Amino acid sequence: MIAKKPLLFLLAVSFLMGGNIHSVSGQNLEALSDYSIKLAISPSHLESGVAEHEIGYLFVLSKHGVPITSSYDVPVSLSSDDPSIVSVPNKIILKANEEFVSFPIRTTEKSGTTTITANLNGKITFQKIEVGTDETYLPDDLILELNLPTNKMHVNSEMPFTVFLKTLDGINIRAPYDVDIILEYDGLLASSDTKVLTIHKGEYYAWGILQAHDKVGNTFLRAIHEDSGLDVAKSIQISSTLPSGLKLTIFPKLIPAEIDRTLNIFVSVVDSDGNPTKTPNDIPLDFFSSEQYPIGDNLDKFGKSEKPKIKKDQFGYLLQQKYSLQNLLTNDILIGVSSPGLGTATDTFRTVGESMEMDQNQRLGNHHFDEKDYDTTVNVFGLDKIPSNATAFFTYQLSLIEDDEDDDGIRPDGTKIEIHPDCFDASDEDSSGESASEDITRNTELDPEDMVLYTIDCLTDGELYPIQSNENLYTDGFIQKINVISSDEKLATIENGGKIISSYSYGTAKISTGQKTGPVKISTSINGMGTGSFTSQVINTLEQKEVRLFSPTGEESIIFDRDGFFDMFLIALDEKERPKILKEAGKYLVTPTNGLIEIDKGSTFTFSQLRSDSFNISDSETKITLTVEPIGEHANLNLEGSKTFVTFPTSQMLVSLPLEKINANHQQNMGVVQLVDFQGNPVIPKFDVKSKIVSSKDSIVKIIDDAVIPQGSSYAIFPIKTTGSLGSAIISASAKGVNGTSFHVNTASSQMQLQVFTGGLDNEIPSDNPVEFRLFVDDENAEAVSGASLKIITQGNAVITPEVVRTSSDGSAIVSLTAFEGPNISFDIIATAEGYAEGKDSFTVNVDSPDKTFGGIDLELPEWIVYLVIGGILMIGVVVFMFLKKSKADLEEDWEEEEEI
Repeated sequence: MIAKKPLLFLLAVSFLMGGNIHSVSGQNLEALSDYSIKLAISPSHLESGVAEHEIGYLFVLSKHGVPITSSYDVPVSLSSDDPSIVSVPNKIILKANEEFVSFPIRTTEKSGTTTITANLNGKITFQKIEVGTDETYLPDDLILELNLPTNKMHVNSEMPFTVFLKTLDGINIRAPYDVDIILEYDGLLASSDTKVLTIHKGEYYAWGILQAHDKVGNTFLRAIHEDSGLDVAKSIQISSTLPSGLKLTIFPKLIPAEIDRTLNIFVSVVDSDGNPTKTPNDIPLDFFSSEQYPIGDNLDKFGKSEKPKIKKDQFGYLLQQKYSLQNLLTNDILIGVSSPGLGTATDTFRTVGESMEMDQNQRLGNHHFDEKDYDTTVNVFGLDKIPSNATAFFTYQLSLIEDDEDDDGIRPDGTKIEIHPDCFDASDEDSSGESASEDITRNTELDPEDMVLYTIDCLTDGELYPIQSNENLYTDGFIQKINVISSDEKLATIENGGKIISSYSYGTAKISTGQKTGPVKISTSINGMGTGSFTSQVINTLEQKEVRLFSPTGEESIIFDRDGFFDMFLIALDEKERPKILKEAGKYLVTPTNGLIEIDKGSTFTFSQLRSDSFNISDSETKITLTVEPIGEHANLNLEGSKTFVTFPTSQMLVSLPLEKINANHQQNMGVVQLVDFQGNPVIPKFDVKSKIVSSKDSIVKIIDDAVIPQGSSYAIFPIKTTGSLGSAIISASAKGVNGTSFHVNTASSQMQLQVFTGGLDNEIPSDNPVEFRLFVDDENAEAVSGASLKIITQGNAVITPEVVRTSSDGSAIVSLTAFEGPNISFDIIATAEGYAEGKDSFTVNVDSPDKTFGGIDLELPEWIVYLVIGGILMIGVVVFMFLKKSKADLEEDWEEEEEI
């Protein structure tokens, strides 16, 4: 109990010495010379339109940049450099003890930039504000893109195309003003619906329609941006499914040179790509041949009597005429056909001089010259491509397979196998052992294309040679049966399998194709002979083969707004990837957007704006796969397809505060979130946008509510709650479908900072001897602060008494310092006072430390002597407090004189 008495005594003395407490709620601005004013407009970039925005703020700042209040109402003058863009009130009032005053910003339909100026007691501040977009330049690193869904077109069709600008980094540019793109094209083949495309202000692209005319060929489309000197061009191939030529095919290719031989001569019409097509009108045909007798004369007579033609809605004509070829032993016999406007077409065949037949034992003989055993097969001929819903013909032929290895062989009975003399090499001997006559030019001495095939021996190993049947072969159930089948009845159906009559080597099958397209195999098997097949492609060049997703902002990219909306074309394409004109309207479902798109009858494409809830990203880039599928009663599910796009947002969430440094003790702080594009221009959402706002340090600042940006506005204000703690934090804002951003904020005190000074303390003091000195506390205006509490903290190598002391009415206090050892000591002084920001300072003093004979610290003085010393020091402080009324400088001098006495 006795030990606590000195402590109570010290507390009592400290209380008596305490002066009046300052409660600073407002500053006298006339007396406060070192302050500034801050005009803040947040956000500083607004959308154009007649509106009033409560986003103007005026603050009075201390010299540390922290908002402070005024002790009385203060008028502030405002002005705008261009009221036609933005107008403000002429005068506003900063009320007493309020940290800021807000004022409205009134915008008009006019876009542009102006400056708002504020004047308070001769102190001037200004802030620029931008309304709408009034930029007059584009970035330097630009690329002009011309975007086509396909580079192929059909005559008399149309397709969309787009133009847009992007940076070298691949970022699409939002036009800051109307950007004109000039178009050039060859008007003979195709033309655009406009000469100039304009990327309107605020848009990312512009689109037009390219229309193909009735001529085929290659054309081009060129886009030019004159201001930047950029241009780009692409070629387009224009073709047609209308007949543009003829094609003639002769089957089979090898015919015995005998009487009454029938040829299958098939003439078809082809389009500009060489694909078979149907004719909308009758096409007359005129046949001719390189061999006038007997073939040419026969063709002339037939043409005059029958007037052959390809009928309307058909793609071909089959000519089957008998010719007496017994005296025509030659190769590359040409037969041709011509028609006005479609030109000519030709094909060739060759005759063989040795007719070979098969007996029942499959022993083959060449008129008793020699006999050998041959392998047999069936050779099938046809067209590579056949139109859908058409009639076509296939030819199958009995054939022998030449085996050169048995030409010089020996039969089982020991006799020698001999080859035909006309197939000898010049060095070979004839069957009698004599050399072949040197006067005969033989087949083997000729080039293959000039060789006349008298017999199978003249063929190379593995080649086929026609063999005549010795009886009639049918496809309708006779013993020697011919079986003709289709690999897919939906693609092609056998209408008539045909027959091979006696002394002939081939027959003809008639087929009909259906609506389905794709490869089909026609196979023929003949009992006892073998099997052969031929594969054709059933095509419909006008059939819709694809429905393509075409993004106007890049082949594989989508630009979506903050609501998830993005633009998309859907275009119907045929087998040749040309725009397809639909005979009936087509409906398609696009997922995951769940958008229903319809291409109208008679059109090739449609435009739609889709929306997807999947765009909930905050990164700058991601991917999405869109799937399109036809719907309806007779929907063709083969048209279903998908495409993966890289998605890019068009906007970002910008967070800002009127001041980067806010008052830690002021509760009415606010921030702003705004939707802007990547060039910083305001974006107006179609729906309310709920943001997510968080603070990195709730111990510094807290976010009370997430702001909702209303439809029709680009921004919203949200409250910020301070905790009274000083420090820094990061406020981050994000929203669905946009990029998020952050803002760095600092908290500080609006109270004036306390300043700590020392007086009467030498640069060097002796060790182990108490040294008294004076502490002074001032505010930022060098005014003494009474009643300030001073806490002194040493490093353990010194003692300062008392450790806590209050300043008197003149802002000073006296303490005693005893240093134990050197060479120097340090101590910290923390000053606090209600209504002021804490002040702190550190001091270092040199210590003179002579050799110690005994340490004062070792003296065990009575406790009452220690109390007496402390009491004396305090009494001296009271005397100084009551009688000393001088400046700090005078006080320091008087104190030094007292020390000398």
